[in-house]
Amino acid sequence: MLDDETGRTVTHDYFEEGPHLSGGPGTYADETAATENNITIEWNHMLSSVVSAIAGAGLRIEFLHEHDHTFYRQRQLLLRHPGEIYRHPGGASRYPLTYSIRAGKP
Repeated sequence: MLDDETGRTVTHDYFEEGPHLSGGPGTYADETAATENNITIEWNHMLSSVVSAIAGAGLRIEFLHEHDHTFYRQRQLLLRHPGEIYRHPGGASRYPLTYSIRAGKP
């Protein structure tokens, strides 16, 4: 929901679950990859939608963790750190960049 350049300005509606189209050079895995007519389609999923889908499938949530890092450069300001992760400059983040969730059969 935050802008791609700084991650500080709300530019997208959190409650709008998509699809969202964007384009540009490269891919999320390799920004320098040679591509033509690169169009990316993404869907936002509210955390409540994910948790509700898991519960609706009859699974029990074992944990939900929020992380101050991501495994690809979501925003231009993120810096690469050891372990193939990206963080805000100085390592400080005021909001989670990713989360992990584990669920299983009760």
